Amino acid sequence: MSEPIAASKTRLRARVRERLAGVPVAERHAKSERIVERLEALAEVRRAAHLLLHRSLPSEVNLEALLAAALARGQRVLAPRIDGPRLRFVPIDYDTSWRRSTLGVLEPESGAAADPAEGFGDRGESVVVVPGLAFDELGGRLGRGGGHYDRFLREARQTGHLVAIGVAFDTQIVERVPRADCDEPVDRIVTESRVIETRAPR
Repeated sequence: MSEPIAASKTRLRARVRERLAGVPVAERHAKSERIVERLEALAEVRRAAHLLLHRSLPSEVNLEALLAAALARGQRVLAPRIDGPRLRFVPIDYDTSWRRSTLGVLEPESGAAADPAEGFGDRGESVVVVPGLAFDELGGRLGRGGGHYDRFLREARQTGHLVAIGVAFDTQIVERVPRADCDEPVDRIVTESRVIETRAPR
């Protein structure tokens, strides 16, 4: 009898967290720089009408250089803010004030959230850079258990063209992520060594 999905996810989270804890800070920073370089080389990232970026936790891929570059070239950049069970994206700029969410993530302190039906519809391609604890080459993603990105991706994909790009270190790529019906895949994954085209089934 196979292990329940929830239990499998719990075990995988613990395993990947242990791997990440063993990566020295300097190595994590160097790998983050290579990941940002690969992201910047993707045409859809540079031309995105809406670029949705999160502020990273210490154990995650550091995206600060990508955020600075996107703002410098005048892209419309939005950052996530947790609003109950939902993840809302708020336009940001150099003057944005930040606060810590209940999960410890930096999020915009104020500002009106963009409506996916309006902001991510037919006004040009939108790209969301998605964090995760683990990914597989089919696009499977293991988050931290809140389901916020899954709900957002499901809603946004119904209203327009959205490219979801997972970011992770090579050590976070696993053979298979346990996947429930409510789990949304990513379209590609960028690590320090490669770009994985998942062509994930919906």
